[in-house]
Amino acid sequence: MESIYLSLGSNIGDKQNNLEKAIEHLGNDSHLIIDKISDYYETSPVGGIEQDVFLNIAVKIYTTYTPEELLTLIHKIEADLKRSRKVHWGPRTLDIDIIFWGNRSLNDEKLVIPHKETFNRLFVLIPLLDVYDKNDSFYEHIKQSISVLERTEQTQKVVKVPKREGSMQTIERVVTKLLLAIGDDPKREGIRETPRRVAEMYQEIFSSQNQNDFQEFKVFKTPKKDNSQMVLVKDIPFYSMCEHHMLPFFGKAHVAYIPRNGKIIGLSKIPRLVDFVSHRLSLQEKVTSDIADTLMDILDPVGVAVVVEARHMCVEMRGVKKNNSLTRTTYFTGDFNSNVQLRAEFLRVLN
Repeated sequence: MESIYLSLGSNIGDKQNNLEKAIEHLGNDSHLIIDKISDYYETSPVGGIEQDVFLNIAVKIYTTYTPEELLTLIHKIEADLKRSRKVHWGPRTLDIDIIFWGNRSLNDEKLVIPHKETFNRLFVLIPLLDVYDKNDSFYEHIKQSISVLERTEQTQKVVKVPKREGSMQTIERVVTKLLLAIGDDPKREGIRETPRRVAEMYQEIFSSQNQNDFQEFKVFKTPKKDNSQMVLVKDIPFYSMCEHHMLPFFGKAHVAYIPRNGKIIGLSKIPRLVDFVSHRLSLQEKVTSDIADTLMDILDPVGVAVVVEARHMCVEMRGVKKNNSLTRTTYFTGDFNSNVQLRAEFLRVLN
């Protein structure tokens, strides 16, 4: 089989975790074998856009896929891991590129091999050198290209960084220490697997941590009407974790908006938006405003109204210990904020 080389990069959120998850997805595919993974490199961004530094690696693989099939798999992995990138050469949670495919050349609308930017990018070439076959005649050409770029491209900085402990391992280790600190025995039968279970749970309930861009939506156009009506989705259940005590708060969100120029969002995407903003350490006030602000960014509607009602375990389990107390927060934008009659209509429908 031919040697195939991939370049992976991330500069949003937990960069190493993003790359590790991508490698895990690649390794779980039965049509693909991972042969080598480079060291981790912290690299300066290119493209003239102000953004955080990248973490880059290179991976050598073998596969029975065609180039087009591998590209489809890569796009699926990027989508599954909620890839976010708003502008070309801009910040992204994950980027996977096919750099070389043996000695093949391919040039069509969807895929160019070798990747056309390969010999202009130190962040591609330096990790690539870690995994490239030294017996291949092209190895020396890569080394020479690196030498030239290091002399001429002063803006590109690439520094090898140590691989840190993975997030799952860190959580397991910390929970084990926590169990000891509260006077329990981590080796006790009932809690022997607790650190692992907590780590897996945190991966789920904090899945939006450090992610700012909601991607799981589709916008539709309907016939434009001068008297656009309110769209309301009530009683959306949500669960989140308070950033003050890391205890749950949960309840229901009610979301309404008035379309502008017939621009609407799929109704099922509003509950997805509520899930997205709540799956991180937060406050009820911030969950409420994040829902409204995100919907404003997506649709530019006439106005958005959000009401969130929740119970807080930091109130019920500790401190004042007031069971079943309910906290209500509201957030209004556009006409819902300026038009008292419209706001009253929204609240009347809720009640």
